[in-house]
Amino acid sequence: MKKINHIYKSACLFGLLAVGLASCEDYLTIYPTDRVVEEDFWEDLNDLNGVRYGAYKQMASTVENMFYWGDLRSDSYKLNTETHSEQDSHDRLSNILIGMPDSSMNCYDWGGVYKTINFCNKVLKHGPEVLERDKQFTTTEWYYMRAEMTALRALNYFYLIRAFKDVPYTTKIINSDKEVIDTFRLTNQLVVLDSIILDCERVAGQARNRFANNADTKGMITNAAIYAMLADMYLWRGSLHEGRGIKNDTVKVVKPDGTVDSVAHTPVGDYDLAVQWADKALESHHRQVEDYFASMTFGGSRTEIVSYGLPNVDLIKNNFTGVHQSTIPILRSQDDIFYEGNSIESIFELQYRVSDGLKNEIVNNFYGYSTRANLMVAEDAMKEACEKDEKLQKFDTRLWVGCQVYVNDPQAKSGYYCLKYQNPTFVLEGQGANRKIRYALTEGNESYNNWIIYRTTDVMLMKAEALACAKKETNTVKSILNAINRRSYCDIEEGKQPAEDGSGTIGDIKVASDWSGKKATTPKINGLQKTVMNQRQIELLAEGKRWFDLVRLAERICNNNADSPDERENPEGVEKGEPGYVGNGMSGMSAVVECFMQNSVSNSYSTLINRFKNRWGLYSPIYEQEVKSSRGYILQNPVWNKSRYEQ
Repeated sequence: MKKINHIYKSACLFGLLAVGLASCEDYLTIYPTDRVVEEDFWEDLNDLNGVRYGAYKQMASTVENMFYWGDLRSDSYKLNTETHSEQDSHDRLSNILIGMPDSSMNCYDWGGVYKTINFCNKVLKHGPEVLERDKQFTTTEWYYMRAEMTALRALNYFYLIRAFKDVPYTTKIINSDKEVIDTFRLTNQLVVLDSIILDCERVAGQARNRFANNADTKGMITNAAIYAMLADMYLWRGSLHEGRGIKNDTVKVVKPDGTVDSVAHTPVGDYDLAVQWADKALESHHRQVEDYFASMTFGGSRTEIVSYGLPNVDLIKNNFTGVHQSTIPILRSQDDIFYEGNSIESIFELQYRVSDGLKNEIVNNFYGYSTRANLMVAEDAMKEACEKDEKLQKFDTRLWVGCQVYVNDPQAKSGYYCLKYQNPTFVLEGQGANRKIRYALTEGNESYNNWIIYRTTDVMLMKAEALACAKKETNTVKSILNAINRRSYCDIEEGKQPAEDGSGTIGDIKVASDWSGKKATTPKINGLQKTVMNQRQIELLAEGKRWFDLVRLAERICNNNADSPDERENPEGVEKGEPGYVGNGMSGMSAVVECFMQNSVSNSYSTLINRFKNRWGLYSPIYEQEVKSSRGYILQNPVWNKSRYEQ
């Protein structure tokens, strides 16, 4: 398994900063500290690093909830119907999958994320004090740390606004219940997004390009990670503005070249910036990879990299040479990225290990080949993602490990399980058109698999989506999609392999046709955008991304002038068709459900539409204890304004 250094070091007085429930009034579950003691805590770099490492570890402890928010409600899964010992958890998953989340479920408790944010705020607040006191602590080191914590805080807020829409926002330290009540109010999603974009732009280029060891480079924020975040955030900003009919919005922008300007943003302008930041992330990551190889002494062969003719792209090469004669296709990328961890392709991933006492429970609880795995992959959804192209379904090795499509195993249990985080070995049997795949699993402990936040292909697909949204450089979009698909394309019948220089057509994706809904008011989904969504579903399956992707698409394609007014966003007195009018997003949500979701669960289209109701149905309910303790400052999501016990 992976060999990583101890990046999550023990924090001095960590219990002072992190442990213990404050009170029922503390509705954001940010734990107060003894201020008299804490004021004496910030003496030197070790104290600062203790909280800094604690922030990463705290974020790693929230991943399970982030999976619920970012992936579970999507079309990628169905429930494992086998009997479970943890039936309560099984039933909760069932309710969420059929579009029935409720505010009593503790998976919607955002307290752990705000604790991470509070740790970041502590470091950012006390860093200058420590810089003054500790003469061994340099200004350069502080700038690195400031960039890290600013970006990590922004990333956690980014998860919150994608999951809940409007959330409390502060950059101040919270030490008491009174400070919570005095400081926190719901802040509009777009206001928070503008703020965290500006924060990331201010520190872009100020973090480390890489750390001394590979595990730290992958497990902590680098410049490449900040650039990837900015690409992601601008893609969301453009989508939110496009769906609301916001044609321009003047904000301060720090551009990728470092210049600062006040510019009138348009959705296309946001997509352009998403492309620029994605390019910056890939370029920075490419230099990181080159530096890593240059610093290593290799006793044997190093990891082979392919780019399929694209600049600054480093993809791990799979070994399919002579696969029509060989018995074992070697999926090097699968093993390195998901099982070993901290791979060449990783940009930022949260670390887990035995010595920390922190497990990644997602793999064992949700994925895997056993009755303890709660989720199976929705095979029909994955076939739809291939545009029902049988050749791509049969030869795409991502589907072999993602959902076992076309895998023939006489001992397999019924259903399709995600083996992505395990260590499957594939064996070929037969010849020509009769050739079939079987797999065997190597026993291992998947409780400590790292959790990937950003990796190379994710950023490549962000760039492709932004270009498709801006209706620019169609050939570039296709080249990106083809490169990602070709890396995993293994023709087990004829042994034909895609050219590594990007030439030829073997392994090319099939571009979808434009999609139209049942009603005249239902917005169309552009074929190239749909193809990008399909490739994101296949490539990033089980990585906590799919539901967020569907929300972003639904927000983008809203027919604002056909929708009823949004009960919270629409300015009072502004009528449909007037500048500033904000519709409720019903049309975009309806199109996404009809196009992607109605065949993924045992629900009809009309049932899901009635449950989601409008844009707010795309977002999660706020944990009911947070609402009750807020003294009226936190309003429940209007679609999920009751728990199932009150319905």
